[in-house]
Amino acid sequence: MRIALIAHDGMKTMMVDWVDRQYGELTRHELVATESTGALLAERFGLAVEQVASGPLGGDQQIGAMIVDHRVDLMIFFWDPMGLHPHSPDVQALMRLAVLQDIPMALNPASADRVLRSLSPGRRPEEPETVGGHRRTPSVRPDAARRRTPAAGPATAARPSAAAAARRSPASRWADTSAAPSVPRRGPWGVHGSGRTPTVPSER
Repeated sequence: MRIALIAHDGMKTMMVDWVDRQYGELTRHELVATESTGALLAERFGLAVEQVASGPLGGDQQIGAMIVDHRVDLMIFFWDPMGLHPHSPDVQALMRLAVLQDIPMALNPASADRVLRSLSPGRRPEEPETVGGHRRTPSVRPDAARRRTPAAGPATAARPSAAAAARRSPASRWADTSAAPSVPRRGPWGVHGSGRTPTVPSER
């Protein structure tokens, strides 16, 4: 696999740290880089890097031509989002060609790690976990099939469920709500349900 390595001046240190971490894997592939990035990596790590012109002097366009000719399989471009670049049109054209030719492109160390790991020989891209031959989404817990609803206790068994109450006839529900209270209630006219004649207050 041929990998193109590009880094703006403000991202050279980040590129060096990433190559140091992925050195063992990068030695298994062909490398091409813009002039300043390639010279830095060759001097620091002794890597065999094919160098094209510097980015502002046409190196981005040279790598873009390689992408069009299907001579680049992966582009790792650590671009500086906070910097001003006089060759910004070349940078945009390079990214546009990578998208049009549908090659993997990584713009930061995190994405470069994952893309390089997924494209390494002998490794397959990460796939969703399967359970019993069926794909399992992350929202399903692995022990969901083994979980059971706890048995109802005496308190829950004595109380009818909401669904059972909804199936009862209107007459039975009316009988429950219209039943006489078991404890007499005292109001302004005496005790209700006791059979006594309500007391009429005397006029003063």
